Amino acid sequence: MPAITMPARQCGKSFSHAEHLEIGLLNALFDARHPLSVSDLETKLRCTRRDLFRAITAQYRHGNVRKGQPVELTKSGHFAVAAGRYAGALAVAA
Repeated sequence: MPAITMPARQCGKSFSHAEHLEIGLLNALFDARHPLSVSDLETKLRCTRRDLFRAITAQYRHGNVRKGQPVELTKSGHFAVAAGRYAGALAVAA
């Protein structure tokens, strides 16, 4: 699988493939409102298992997800996603 060299852009910010996957992971767990299996996350994010485990490990280090089966969002991760969505809504409304 070729490496993605062109970063994604959102609201004037550039994200690498790994960062984009981590953001997608947090959003998928937040939207599901319950823990998800690795297989479900692979399907939702359309990524390889290796990339998914890297994203889970990175967010585990930040304290946003609990590792294990199934993967779940911690309270601090839930608040981080909610705050980010609220800030985005305020930016659009302004």
